[in-house]
Amino acid sequence: MAGIRIAIIALVIAAIIIVAIVLLRRRSAANGESRPLVLVAGRLIAALYACLTLIVTAVAVITTLTAEQVEATIPVREFWPEPYPWITLLEGPSAQVTGGGFSSAEVFITGLGMDARAFLAAGHAVQGATFIVIAVTIALLCQRLLSGSGFTAAVTRAVSMSGLTVMIGGIAWQIFFAIGGNIASTQALFVSAWGSDDAPGPDVPEPKWDGTAYDPLHTGLPDPDFMLQLDFWPLLLGLALAAVAFAFRRAERLQDDTKGLV
Repeated sequence: MAGIRIAIIALVIAAIIIVAIVLLRRRSAANGESRPLVLVAGRLIAALYACLTLIVTAVAVITTLTAEQVEATIPVREFWPEPYPWITLLEGPSAQVTGGGFSSAEVFITGLGMDARAFLAAGHAVQGATFIVIAVTIALLCQRLLSGSGFTAAVTRAVSMSGLTVMIGGIAWQIFFAIGGNIASTQALFVSAWGSDDAPGPDVPEPKWDGTAYDPLHTGLPDPDFMLQLDFWPLLLGLALAAVAFAFRRAERLQDDTKGLV
């Protein structure tokens, strides 16, 4: 997936450079029609972004559902690795960690169950669909402004739909990813039983091990955890788009009322 993302970013940058050169040459032509560069470039870039996002989303969904190895961000019960009790550090860091630790990890997992795969794939699908709707709305808005058709009901509906999609999709994909990550965390980290011939038993106390990763009641491996952390910026962005749609609706009515007066 990382290679695909890098390739897409490179294609987008190359496309932007080529489009900018072509448009600048058009604007410098003597008989060329003068059109706002930001609208022409915005329409093309938004359409290109929508197409690329559709491809990447489809690949991510199919890969998550069918590939042997799946990339996921899983929650981990907060921990910080400590040196083995039989090691004495003679020279080390100048600062010391006294609290906190790792709470999540980006990993590649094999043998992941279909329940976790389904939620992760749904997260990719909803996330991609949300960004595609936004890109299509931008392309449509630029096209309408370039055609000189002014404020229309189609643009108003598109902006309203985009705002609603951002509010619902922006929260939904975070929930899907969180549920899939939590299931994947349990499947990848949960240990139900273990044994050892060398570790002291629970009835043989070892003060220097008590409460550490080397406690005889623990394996020393990270434990699964449940985490649901939501960013609410999609709600704010959706409300902003809804306000823009309301302004467009008012402008559309004013445009209809003043039609034919000039």
